[in-house]
Amino acid sequence: MKKLLLSLVVLFSVTALFVSCDDKETVVAEGELPQTAKTFLNANFNGVKILSVVEEKEGLTGKEYDVLLDNGIEVKFDKNGDWLDIEAQNNANAIPDNVVPKAILDYVKANYKNAGINSLEKERHGFDVELTNGLDLEFDKDGKFIRINP
Repeated sequence: MKKLLLSLVVLFSVTALFVSCDDKETVVAEGELPQTAKTFLNANFNGVKILSVVEEKEGLTGKEYDVLLDNGIEVKFDKNGDWLDIEAQNNANAIPDNVVPKAILDYVKANYKNAGINSLEKERHGFDVELTNGLDLEFDKDGKFIRINP
């Protein structure tokens, strides 16, 4: 009986491992981006060429799209085309100010005059912001500073 139970546990564990590793990445055409993502890119990165669009099939969350632009910025979108993460590939480069929520931008400009924002990520609680000087800041959903992440 113990061997049967152990065998079932192992079988379910291996099955769960294969199912969770079933995420796939596929290069897709720019036209396959959701309209919301296209609108965001046109409004905030007008004239910047899209180098690649990678569609990731995530287990429970559906699809995500990673868009690499020719200015070294990578934007991740959810299945609806809402941005999740905007990141400069070179940590010394900053993302454009126009994509940063005003409250966050104002805080960074007031407190870190010599640093730009090179990563902006939406999270459940708010925003995670990485600066070009290496600091990682956390903000709430309204853009109010919470803390420096260690």
